[in-house]
Amino acid sequence: MCLQVRQLILAASSLVIAGASPAFGQGSPVSVVGDSTLPSLVAEALARNPTVAQRQAAVRAATLRIRPAGTLPDPMLTLGVMDLVLPHFQFNQSDFTEADVELSQEIPWPGALGARSGVVRGAAAGARAEEGTLRRDVTTAMAVAYYRLGYAMTALETLRHQRDLLDAAVQLSTTRYATGAAPQSDPLQAKLARDRLRSEEFALESERVAALAAVNALRNRAPGATVPVIRIDPAAVHAGVVPQLATDSLVALALATHPRLAARRAAVDVATRTIQVERLGARPDFTLTLRYGYRPRAFNFNFPDFFSAFVGLRLPVWAWRKQHRLADAARVDSTGAAASLRDTELQLSREVTETAARVQASQQRLALLVDGVLPNARGTVESVLRSYQVGRAEFLTLLSVEDARYRAELEAVAVAADYQSQLVMLRQLTAGETQP
Repeated sequence: MCLQVRQLILAASSLVIAGASPAFGQGSPVSVVGDSTLPSLVAEALARNPTVAQRQAAVRAATLRIRPAGTLPDPMLTLGVMDLVLPHFQFNQSDFTEADVELSQEIPWPGALGARSGVVRGAAAGARAEEGTLRRDVTTAMAVAYYRLGYAMTALETLRHQRDLLDAAVQLSTTRYATGAAPQSDPLQAKLARDRLRSEEFALESERVAALAAVNALRNRAPGATVPVIRIDPAAVHAGVVPQLATDSLVALALATHPRLAARRAAVDVATRTIQVERLGARPDFTLTLRYGYRPRAFNFNFPDFFSAFVGLRLPVWAWRKQHRLADAARVDSTGAAASLRDTELQLSREVTETAARVQASQQRLALLVDGVLPNARGTVESVLRSYQVGRAEFLTLLSVEDARYRAELEAVAVAADYQSQLVMLRQLTAGETQP
């Protein structure tokens, strides 16, 4: 029996020592910032996402409306006959009878067509900027979902490794209790720790399914479609950390390049041009009319044909009730659009500042975990294990320090995943590109 206990102790010791060492770099690749999997997923999402397709269609539609907005109205062709003799509608019994062909063309006040096309051109620019904003949002959402999935997968792998260790601990403590070498509380504590781990596994599996569904929804695929996932290695992520620009510089980059501001500037431009459209609408439009009148032969005499030309003028006598008020409304819209632009600038500056702070905090936490917490936790486990083997440490103490090591590894993975997500978000806020 003593030999069996000794073998169990050695087996448990090997598992604990394995658990105390890094659980990464043992087969599959690990995730670092800039891995090739995320850009391919982003490219697929931008190509297949239905919301992106809808915004692209809106851009095309807005662009196609530019030329019609600056085109003259269609001319009017009128055919008619006048002064037929009653009661038989005779055509050649009066010298007043004639057949008319009339062509008229409405001509807006100079500059009106250009102003209208300018409004539509501004709307098209706004649509393009909205598409650019959406592409950045999709890129960020994909990064968040992808690294969330990577965290869940890595955490599940770490958890299963920890479960194997606790299974051995349960067997060891049960055997020692059966031989009278350990109290009954030892196997009970080991089983409790294992059951808690099982509960955490259910939660992590649920998070994995949710993250996988989020990734697949962005790329327009079934929720359970396979996604290649690279494990997250906190040490590798920490090694790839590069210094960031100062926050003021990042804010300046965002204000200069982000399409969200371009969309608001386009809205200001549209409102400003609409003022000009309404002001020109209060000016008189012209109508040019040409008429040819054919006169039939009557009373054995060929009457000469007629040609007429007219210039019409629309009198904006109600402009004070219509166009002037519409121009005032456009001025109010312009003021509101300018306020919205300023609000967006403030929001964007705040987002960049907050994201930069989170990136810096994640860098610091990751450095502390990788360089300090994890080595200390692993060293503590090894030290307590040696003391336990010679009877100078209790089993509960060993379980406690091993659980602390396990929690530290999970925290390091979570911080590494959050750092990579926040870094992509910061790049999308400040860069002119849509790829992470």
